[in-house]
Order: sequence, then structure tokens, then C-alpha cells
Amino acid sequence: MPGHQRRQDSDREAPSSQTASDRSASAGQSSGAGNGRRQSQLPSGGMQGTDAGFDLYGQAVAGASSSAWSEVLAGNRLLRSGSRGEAVEALQQLLVEHGQRVMIDGDFGPGTARAVRAVQARLGVPVDGIVGGDTARALDGQSPSPTRGDQRDDRQQDSDASDTTAATTIDEVRVNAASFVRQGLREQVFSKALTAFKRAWRNGDTERLVFTVIDYEMSSRDKRMWVIDLATGRLLFHERVTHGNGSDRNHDGRAERMSNENGSNASNVGLLRTAETYHGRHGESLRLDGLERGFNEKARSRAIVMHPADYADDQFLARHGRLGRSQGCPALDPDVAGEVIETVKGGSLIFGYYPDPAWLRRSRYLN
Repeated sequence: MPGHQRRQDSDREAPSSQTASDRSASAGQSSGAGNGRRQSQLPSGGMQGTDAGFDLYGQAVAGASSSAWSEVLAGNRLLRSGSRGEAVEALQQLLVEHGQRVMIDGDFGPGTARAVRAVQARLGVPVDGIVGGDTARALDGQSPSPTRGDQRDDRQQDSDASDTTAATTIDEVRVNAASFVRQGLREQVFSKALTAFKRAWRNGDTERLVFTVIDYEMSSRDKRMWVIDLATGRLLFHERVTHGNGSDRNHDGRAERMSNENGSNASNVGLLRTAETYHGRHGESLRLDGLERGFNEKARSRAIVMHPADYADDQFLARHGRLGRSQGCPALDPDVAGEVIETVKGGSLIFGYYPDPAWLRRSRYLN
């Protein structure tokens, strides 16, 4: 078993473009000085920034400096004890505006948690110390009501257990791509993903209605992973995810091929099933089993796992304009990796899309 454990932990490549000085600079960004620099970029007088940025399709949008907080407002990201970064700074600034005495340092510590609970009680939202869509919108002076396609937010009544309209079988699922188009999920990709899921469900390959879609045709700078609760139609997570260096040999952030071969360091296309977790070199990680012979059935032996990685975080993206590359693993920002892994582990399905002609023609889940 020791040899097997070493294989599972083998996805340890540091991104090729990150030099020692880059790593030192990245570490500095998480220090007090780095937090101060980020704080100075926040718009004054609330979160309505006017700096120009770009959306998933390269179109100019307003408020790029507050985009991290916008994800929380939209219900696509949760902030809780241990969270760090620009979204936490934005939260802390709003807490100050609501009369709370907290330090704006980008670190969701005990003081921030106490302030969140105090404000939640005053604003009439559930007091749990977690900031999702409800609390964020209330802090921002908006209606706390979520919209379809938003991530599960901090309201207990949104849980599966209390949703009496939630689907329990595939025949009851009424989710369609239109629910998630505004979150960047392409209709043709989701259509294929849902076809694959339904066939896998009827084959007995899964008993869970939590479903993950990764669009590897998109750039790694984009949020191209969606974790969807098909039972309720809710978007649970919308995140960036890495691909392998063997899929992106010129390191421009775009995958050029997928592979099932040992030593290819490439990502897998097709349908995979999540399995058990383990604690490896990167921290809490999730093993994956490929369901499509010829395309991803070697995923476990190749140690293709979901894990956190510092080359998948916002600081690396800001420095390089894309995420780093793994050895084929779908690696995530450490700030969200644990929550995602906890949500999808234990037999849910992951659909990795790429326009590979052979896979599109021969996949038993698509044809």
C-alpha cells in the first residue's frame, strides 16, 4: 500500500511559469501588506465599483474590482470562518458600514464571525455566521430572495431535506440549460452532460442527483466548473478548475487535447464517478473512477484526483492571467476545494467536456 499512496499523491507539479520569486510574491500577497493593497482597490461607498473588467466571454463589464463579492451576492460562493481574500475584505467593509467593529484584513476570523451573527440577527436572516446569497444581499440593501440557478445560499429552508418539491428520481428532474446560461454554462455542453447523466443513472452508475460539469474547452482563467443539484435546480458551486500540463503543452490556459494514457499528464474527457477521500500532499483530496473505457477508465491508476492547489487560486490568476497546470487533476482554489469535495464525494458524477471527435462519436453515454 505505501507504493499506492505515493501514486495517489503524485500530482504535485508546481506550475512551470511560477518561479521562486513569483512564489515569494504570492506569499506576500496573503500577508498583512498584501491585504492592505487589496483593500485600497475596493470601491468607496459600497460595492458598486466602476472599474472595467471582462466577463467569461471577454466582454467588458463594470465592477471588476468587486467581482469576488459579486459572486457572494449572486449566491455562487459562501464565506465562513477560515475564508480569506477580497470577498472577505468586501464583507468586512460592509460590516463596518453596518456599525460593527472589525478589522478589514481579508481574514474571516472569530471577530468577523461574531459581527456577521450580530448583523444577521438585526437584518432578520438566519443567524449561522455563514455569508451566502441571503446575508450578502441583506448587507448590500437588496432583497435576500435568491433566483433560480443561484448557488445554495445560507438559508436552512433551502436544504434538500426541507425542499418538498425536490426531485428524487431522474424522471422528476426538470433542470435545463436555460437555468445556468447566465452563469456561463453553454447550452450545448449542458445538453450533452444531461444526456450522459440520465443514461448513467438508468445504468445504475450513480444514485446521487448532485452533478458536476467541467467545460475544458474554455480557458482556465474562466469559471468553467458547475456543481448542480439536479433535485432542486440549484447551482451549488461555480468555480475555476485546472487542467493537466499534457493537455496544455504551450501553457496558454487552453487545453488542446485529452488523454487516458499513463504518463501523459493530460486531463480526462467524459464521465467520472467520485469515490473516497484521503489526505495527501495537497491536503484533503478526492479519488475519481473513470466510467468510459478508452477515454478515462485509467483515472484511478493515473492518480487523477480532485484536490486543492495554490496555483488554482485568485492570486495566481491575477499574476499570470490563467491558472497553473496539474498533472491531469481537476485542482481547485484551496478556499473552496474542501467544501466542493465534501459536497460531491461518494458516488456523484463529473462530466468533463472537450470536443474530442473520437469521444463524441464513441461515448456510450452520448450515443
